[in-house]
Amino acid sequence: MKKTSIVLLFLLMWGCAEEPDLKLFSPEAFAFTLDNGWEINATVNSSGFAQIEKENSDLYFTHLNYTVNLFAPEDSLYDVDHDSVIDSTDEELMDIQIETQIELDAGFTAGDYTLEFIVEDKFSTTKDTISTQFILE
Repeated sequence: MKKTSIVLLFLLMWGCAEEPDLKLFSPEAFAFTLDNGWEINATVNSSGFAQIEKENSDLYFTHLNYTVNLFAPEDSLYDVDHDSVIDSTDEELMDIQIETQIELDAGFTAGDYTLEFIVEDKFSTTKDTISTQFILE
């Protein structure tokens, strides 16, 4: 009877373990006028990413890859940034903010633009996409 209870408890605990599921939230983008164009500052928050605790280490490691696309008013698409956020901390994180800073030359006209974040968790291979809009004036 004890063996059956232990096996059922193990199966219940194993079945309830949460798998990482990357989620993006609260995207923001702001445009600032420069002498010969614009500067775009944008952020997005991520949660649900995998954190790996390596052997013989008290650190949690995170690895997120991201791409930022810009959709111009005339439906042009530009790959404006891509990079990685690789982090190690001594405690688990609830979320990570991803930041980007982009300069646009005077060739970009005034109008409504969309900035798209595509983020992939390297450890869990989960992926999410989110967009936000801003105006160049």
